[in-house]
Amino acid sequence: MTDERVRLLEDLANPVRYGVLTRLERGPATASELAVALDVSPTVLANHLRRLRERELVTVRRDGRHAAYELAEPGLRELFSVLNELRDDRADEPPARRPPVAVSTCYDHLAGRVGVALFEALVASGALVPRGDGVALGPGADAVLERFGVTVPAARRRIMAYACLDAAEGRPHLGGALGAELSRAFVARGWVAHDEGSRAARVTPAGERELRVLLGDDAVR
Repeated sequence: MTDERVRLLEDLANPVRYGVLTRLERGPATASELAVALDVSPTVLANHLRRLRERELVTVRRDGRHAAYELAEPGLRELFSVLNELRDDRADEPPARRPPVAVSTCYDHLAGRVGVALFEALVASGALVPRGDGVALGPGADAVLERFGVTVPAARRRIMAYACLDAAEGRPHLGGALGAELSRAFVARGWVAHDEGSRAARVTPAGERELRVLLGDDAVR
């Protein structure tokens, strides 16, 4: 029996299917939008979309005659993050560092100074424990996370937590299911506001007060 990981790599090795998945990482799209973005015929695209649906990597949401495709496999965002870092490491010239910002989003977790400070605070408190090239939940994670208004999520097929190199800060921020949960909590509490239709974000006045207490002045300077 073929290893599921090998089958996933076979799906990603096809440029059309990989193109579909990376486009859907940015948000839902119709078949016609995908065909234009990838410069392929609707017939060719249909075959690849069928395979991606069968492999449960994408889903289709229908609203009358309108059908939009979305990512279905939660772990793909983490995989794309790793692939992007490998691509940068192999480039002839080192990638230009992005301008530093107080907060932004990287996939569905927080980046920028806030994201880096959050990761470092969780490690310093013992909520996260470095382990090899990754991180694991520490014994005091529940109590620490409660201060940020979250509980440990049920990750299911998704990576719980990992160190994602921040392109602007040159240090890691927190990715994975826990990173996404913290990002949602910061937005729900009114500490961070997202700019519609982009990965940009900003710290609100209320967030600046709270995050100075939780993460220190440098996180929101």
